[in-house]
This record gives sequence, C-alpha cells and structure tokens, in this order.
Amino acid sequence: MKKLDDLEKKKIPKNVDERIKRVLEGERKSYVSSLRTALTSIETMEDLGKRLPDLSKFHVGHGKYLLEIFDEEVYTINRLLKGLSEDYASYYQEVSEKGLEDIDVNSLLEEIREVKAAIGNAREERDKLRTLTGQKREELNRLQEGKGLPDLESSIDVLSGEIRKMEIEIRSKASKLQKPIKRMRLGGFADEFARDSGLAIEEPERTLELLKSVKPKLEGKYRKTAEWMLKNLPERTEIIKKKRTELEKLQEKKDEILEETASKEKEIWEIERLIEEKEDEIRRLKRHLEHLERELEESLKKIEEVLGEKIER
Repeated sequence: MKKLDDLEKKKIPKNVDERIKRVLEGERKSYVSSLRTALTSIETMEDLGKRLPDLSKFHVGHGKYLLEIFDEEVYTINRLLKGLSEDYASYYQEVSEKGLEDIDVNSLLEEIREVKAAIGNAREERDKLRTLTGQKREELNRLQEGKGLPDLESSIDVLSGEIRKMEIEIRSKASKLQKPIKRMRLGGFADEFARDSGLAIEEPERTLELLKSVKPKLEGKYRKTAEWMLKNLPERTEIIKKKRTELEKLQEKKDEILEETASKEKEIWEIERLIEEKEDEIRRLKRHLEHLERELEESLKKIEEVLGEKIER
C-alpha cells in the first residue's frame, strides 16, 4: 500500500504536455484505485489465489503513459505483486504436500455458527415446553384437588397400610407352623399351607379346620401359636375382608377421578414427549458441534504448520 501511496503522491514532470498530463492523471487514479481495492479485498491466502490472475497483469489496460512516466514505481509494484505470486505458489505447494487442499476453515466456522444457533433455538423451545408443562401440571393438580383426589389417596394409603400390617401379622404366625405341619405329612390342604402362609388369609375356614386337627400334636411355642390363630384368625380375616372392600370402593373413586382428568394428563404426557425429543435433538447437535470443533482445531494446526506461526483462536 505504501508504494501505491508513493505513486499517488508523485508529481508529474513539468515538461509533460497538458493534454497528456490530464490523461495520465486519469490513468494513475484508475490504476491506484483499482489496485488498492483489489488488495484490500484480500484477507486470506485463498483470496490471494483467486485474485492472482488479475494482479499478475494489472498494469495492462491502464494506458501507455502511466508506464512511460512512472515506470520505476509501476515496475516496483509489479515486483511486489510477483513476490505475492511466488509466496502463494510456495504456500500452495506446502498445502498440497501436507494434504490441506480440502480444508475450508470458513465453511467450518459457518457450520459451527449454524449448529450453535440451532442448539440455542432448541434449548429455547425446550424451556418453553417445560414452562407449559408446569402450567398444565398446576391446572391438573387444581382440578384433582377440587375433586378430592389428594384426600382420597391419603385414605387409600392409610387403609392399605392397615391391611398390610394385619396380613403380615397373620402370615408371620402361620409361617411358624409350616415346618411342624410339613413334618406331619398330612397331604392335601396341609401340604399347601406348608408351602404358602398366605392361605391363612385367603382360606381362613380351611386353615382353622387344619389347626384344630393338628393342635393336639403340637407342643410348646407351636401349640401357643396355633391357639393364637384359632382365637384371632376369624376376627382378623373378617376385618381384612371389610377393609379390602372399603379399599376397592376408594380405589374405584380414584379411578373415576383419574379417568375424568385423563385428557389433562395426556396433554402433559404429550408435552413431556416433545421435551424429550428436544433433549435428544440438543444432544445430537452438541455431538455434531464437538465433531466440527475437533475438525476445526485439527485444520488450524495443519495450517499453523504451513504458516510457521500460531493462529489466534
């Protein structure tokens, strides 16, 4: 650019005819302006390679007087342009030797920008869906609370706990009698009882008949356990039966409420499915971004080897 400035500022000799002087001024202005524009547009070696054919013959077409009057300046500029051509030739040769012909950093950077933008858009859409899910969930909760679902579920939990506690107590007592009854080899229901303590709850009458028949043969802790069963099993199993019936009614009411609010639940499920799809899309885009960034880093390292200097990241 300095040589262009020198050419632009250099005075035309006084002995030059005024008519030629005017033509010369126009030729110089056109030459300097065109060449300065061309050089300013070059930012990369790829840009230089594209402009070299024009730069190598730049003095052609700018008039005979420019070269005659300012031959020293024009030839100096041409030598500099030739030097650029030689530098590019060396660069291209090294690029070819190192297999860099296919490296397009600008395309990689553009794709990275596009992927980052896509990730940002996907995250924004996901967050909007999450907000919508929260709103729908609040609507569903208000609707279910209005129908008494929370209190109903609490009653179901309490009742289920009571039944489970009584069943565990009975099964525990029954299991203590399984081993001695098994040793008696009575067959039939006795063998079934010896394998499944739950029969004491499901078939209390047959269990009581069995215990009455084996009680005389039992001793110590086994006899005491049989006596407890004979005394308490009828009442306990009846209570369990009533509580199970009550639990079924509560469960039916719960199912009715859930059925009434199923459309709201489905809306939430559909939104959550879309959120998961967005999460998958974000993960896929992030993996692609990582791949592009690795590819860019490898490309920059190869170019640094050619240039012999670090490239600012």
